[in-house]
Amino acid sequence: MNAEEILKYHKLKNTGCRKFIITALLQKDLALSENEIKQSLPDLFDRVTFYRSLKTLEEYKIIHRIVLHDAVVKYALNREILPEGDHAHFHCVKCDSVTCLETKLKSPTSLPDGFSVNSIDVLLEGTCPECKGK
Repeated sequence: MNAEEILKYHKLKNTGCRKFIITALLQKDLALSENEIKQSLPDLFDRVTFYRSLKTLEEYKIIHRIVLHDAVVKYALNREILPEGDHAHFHCVKCDSVTCLETKLKSPTSLPDGFSVNSIDVLLEGTCPECKGK
């Protein structure tokens, strides 16, 4: 699917900024920070438009946010190939890439009484295959 098809599928208005964000994430096939997304076409959209577009795409579950241990936020597309529900992310400490892992996570089986799980965030850190081979 391309950006226009994704927006149409989710019944969202096909704006230039939304298309730009989705296209950037499709092209790289990795999670990207706001600055990494804006890098390819700087100053094309004002800050407010850009952040509203990110928020809308996140609300419609087209993208999801990944918060790294150093508080950097990256965004990735929610892909049909990923299992439904929560999944883990892998952060390469050498090249700073973030990849969605296709492994479905299950909530902990034993929680104290009264607790319930709404979501699970798992971030694995290490070295990706490309950096390991260098």
